[in-house]
Amino acid sequence: MASPSDIWSACDYAPTAARLQPVSALVATQLAQFVESPATVADIGSGHGEGVAALLAQGYTVTAIEPTGRIRESGQKHAPEATWIDTFGEATGLETASGDAVTSTFGTMFCDPTKGPAEWARILRPGGMLMMTAWNQEGFLATMTDAMNDAIAPDRSTQTPPHMAWGVDDVAHERLSPWFDHISIEHLDLDWSFESVEEGMQLYRGGSPTHAWMADHAGTRREALWTALRDHLEAHADDSGRIHSTTGYALVTAQRRRDTGR
Repeated sequence: MASPSDIWSACDYAPTAARLQPVSALVATQLAQFVESPATVADIGSGHGEGVAALLAQGYTVTAIEPTGRIRESGQKHAPEATWIDTFGEATGLETASGDAVTSTFGTMFCDPTKGPAEWARILRPGGMLMMTAWNQEGFLATMTDAMNDAIAPDRSTQTPPHMAWGVDDVAHERLSPWFDHISIEHLDLDWSFESVEEGMQLYRGGSPTHAWMADHAGTRREALWTALRDHLEAHADDSGRIHSTTGYALVTAQRRRDTGR
């Protein structure tokens, strides 16, 4: 079974990180409305460090959690003032009640949906804040995911993948409510445009580790996967060949219960 590090090492992550940068900046800005600096923040799935740098700019002390070596090395260069650790979001190794906030830009959504929230609550002080983002069921990436799944497993069930389910309000509430209060979910849009279909395919083949890994492990369905991705891009292209699109995501905010009995 592939580890997360195997998947996220499949190709260069930088092009995807650049696309997510606006959300990383938003998370840091939004957190400042709830948690004043100085404060201690654990950032899960820190990637190339765009979100970490934004948190540092707000005056926070940041522990950056990134288990993929090649990605973590880039992040350390981008945000060397943070403490970078090689561990997972379900088992951080951080001290209990040691953090004022936990943040994540599309990282915590890949954690085990039961073990993850329990761990985030454990490392937060009572009243500490969780702020995370996850893809929802709207826009470009939602329909792209459906196209990919249809190509790889045409006879699959229609069940929402666990990481995409974080974008469903009831699911997010159910996963967090044993440990968190004041759960708020805001649905937003991120630009996901391409100058051409070829630019989109270049991202999939060489700038998006999840796509590259899936293609490498699709077996006889490999070409069907690439065809489905191209067809999806072409379906979104205008007469000039450019793709003007957005993808939906959820900004999830919650407060660690002050009752430390759980």
